[in-house]
Amino acid sequence: MPELPDVEHTRKNLERWMRGARFARVATTDSRIVRPKKPRTFVNELTGRTVERVERRGKWLRLTLDDGRRLFIHLGMTGWFEHDETAPRFERVRFELDRRGERSSVVYVDSRRWGRMIPATEDIETWKGLGPDPLADSVDVERLAARLSRRKGRTIKEALMDQTILAGVGNVLSTEALWKAKIDPRSRASAVSTSDLRAIARGLRWSIARTLAHHAKGDEGGRNPFRIYGRKGERCPRCGAELEQVTLGGRTTVFCPGCQVRRSPSR
Repeated sequence: MPELPDVEHTRKNLERWMRGARFARVATTDSRIVRPKKPRTFVNELTGRTVERVERRGKWLRLTLDDGRRLFIHLGMTGWFEHDETAPRFERVRFELDRRGERSSVVYVDSRRWGRMIPATEDIETWKGLGPDPLADSVDVERLAARLSRRKGRTIKEALMDQTILAGVGNVLSTEALWKAKIDPRSRASAVSTSDLRAIARGLRWSIARTLAHHAKGDEGGRNPFRIYGRKGERCPRCGAELEQVTLGGRTTVFCPGCQVRRSPSR
């Protein structure tokens, strides 16, 4: 699933392609992507509007239009945007743009149709309920510690993926950040110290920067760019131990039993 750096990469693309452009034509017949709106209503609300701002919070995008309306976008599991593509496979929504007479198209593609597009006259509750964004807001360690202290029954890995605690952090970022911080993902959130959280915050910044750099190079092929995510059974690049995998909160989690230390509640 796209996480914070992936959605930030998308935001930069949409800002370049859409900002200042008018929706000359909007086309969709996909009632699942634009629910609860009907496709015709979705099209009518957006056609003719001009994009003034393209913003991101966590895994959500917000396009602000010239009439004050907002278009909220979530990429789901397999969504992305293409520029000037002609009928790509799994096309779901097409925006034909006009920027001072120059025409172009931006197409939303989504094979599994788990993405969402929500036009609204004000911020939706999901957007307002998101926690701090590690890239836009940085990580307030004291505030994070206070929130984690109330999650006594949850592991640190599960807590980091809670979008009301930190927006945009998913399985990849949390796996990489905890490895960088040398903290076992099975540690209880309430047992993690303030110094641990500072290390996690550094790990998040490190992982976000690496992923953004990967996108910037255009290296989108099949190579795994991560240090331990998706590398069960391989050797830890830091200590050489064999990487293991557990399931936490319904998500598979790779970790190093050699150098990631499990925090206990008595600490």
